[in-house]
Amino acid sequence: MCAPRAVVLNTLQSNHDEVVVNRGLVWNGLVLEVAASPAGTWSLFFTRPDGTSCLVLSGVAWQAVVPAPAEREAQ
Repeated sequence: MCAPRAVVLNTLQSNHDEVVVNRGLVWNGLVLEVAASPAGTWSLFFTRPDGTSCLVLSGVAWQAVVPAPAEREAQ
């Protein structure tokens, strides 16, 4: 499924209560984002430079993980 980013974000929020929780820039110019809901559903999608977003994966049981202090120091 690909559509303008605003349409994808609106669909994820209205249908699944998901909002963007993480994002990063991919070497080829794409923006990769994860949207998640309080209920644990999640969706991974990318956005091209032209503003078109495409859903890649979705699932359940999303958990935000914060590295322990020792893990952060090792990085």
